[in-house]
Amino acid sequence: MNFAILGTDPLLLQLAQAARAAGHHFVWMGDIRPTEAGPLAAFVSSPADRAAEWELLLDRATVDGVFVGRGAATPEARAEQLKRLAAEAVPILATHPVLGSVIPYYEIDMARCESRGVIQHYHPVMNDPLVSQLAAWVEHGHPQAGRISQLTCERAARGTSREHVLAWLARDIELIAQIAGHIRRVNAVGPAVTDPSFASLQTLMTSANLPALRWSVGVVSSQGERLELKLLGDQGTIVLVGHSALPAEPTRWELELMNEGGRTQLPVPSFDPAAQAVERFLQAITDPDVESRSARSTWDSAIRSMEVVDCVELSLVKGRTIEVVQQQLTEQLAFRGTMSAFGCGLLMLAFLSVVAVALLGGAEGLIGQKIAPAWPVLMLAILASFLILQAVPFLLANTRRTGQDTRETRHGTRR
Repeated sequence: MNFAILGTDPLLLQLAQAARAAGHHFVWMGDIRPTEAGPLAAFVSSPADRAAEWELLLDRATVDGVFVGRGAATPEARAEQLKRLAAEAVPILATHPVLGSVIPYYEIDMARCESRGVIQHYHPVMNDPLVSQLAAWVEHGHPQAGRISQLTCERAARGTSREHVLAWLARDIELIAQIAGHIRRVNAVGPAVTDPSFASLQTLMTSANLPALRWSVGVVSSQGERLELKLLGDQGTIVLVGHSALPAEPTRWELELMNEGGRTQLPVPSFDPAAQAVERFLQAITDPDVESRSARSTWDSAIRSMEVVDCVELSLVKGRTIEVVQQQLTEQLAFRGTMSAFGCGLLMLAFLSVVAVALLGGAEGLIGQKIAPAWPVLMLAILASFLILQAVPFLLANTRRTGQDTRETRHGTRR
């Protein structure tokens, strides 16, 4: 397969190396950050930066898929690129989080749903058998630790800037949700949302399977990234520790049980997250069925973790617990919102019209002639236009479906 790289970051280096080891090729690269240029040159034959020509990727005959990282582009530019790629059904494998706000995630998902394309996100713990094992212990209890009642998670990283901490929070939230179930409530304490440092951030949460979850920022470490996750049971504690010396280095996991009998090392299943992610992406883009291919997208999971991050920021602003409302923003919902606002505007206009008509009626009686004889026709035209607009989504849906079928036929012909 021939792939493209649009934007780099440490996680994307893992994906690129795994793809190259599997025999795939990178025929296009753009928005390469200097810190990743050297490592990429080791396994990419032509590392020239062609960021200015990124629109070539909109033609699905150029590459079979695009690996997308944060890169040096602005979040607005990267969001626009992802939306356009999704609208053209170009397969995307993006690192997580590739953007810092949940709103563009919704917009990208709307474009993906319309084009029935594939967007997957890369998070190193996705589908890890170790995480599935922890989730089973939370749900059914552990033979030695007993019933699990709490989960605590502490993240130690090199930097504590707002962007850095929230990026780690987005990844860890997805890990926590896989273990403890969907997050339902969030209460964050610590910095103001505008502070440059988030070193004091602490987040208390509840989930579908556990009533008490806590995530906090640990001591800043110069030795690399470190995660310590604890499952507190009524008879013992299960401790999961993950650490990596370099940003692009895969996380090494250690698992142990602490109870009255002391500390016991537990086995950790072997797992190559980058290789699994590339293989999963390959299976999705080679699926001949359009609906089945689209169903292999994992973007909804990325959205759920970003919704929690958004609630954390909102909790810092409001100073209270925030309910996590997980929703899917569709074109129909966006259109209904627009029409609701437009309808409220019409109600205000109707009220003002009644006042204006009353004043004009009094003026007409004084001067003995009509001042605005066409106003009833004008109001009728405005109300009729509002009603006609309600049919727009149905017309657009048929047009886009026809256009998608045409693109699929054209793509199949080129292949």
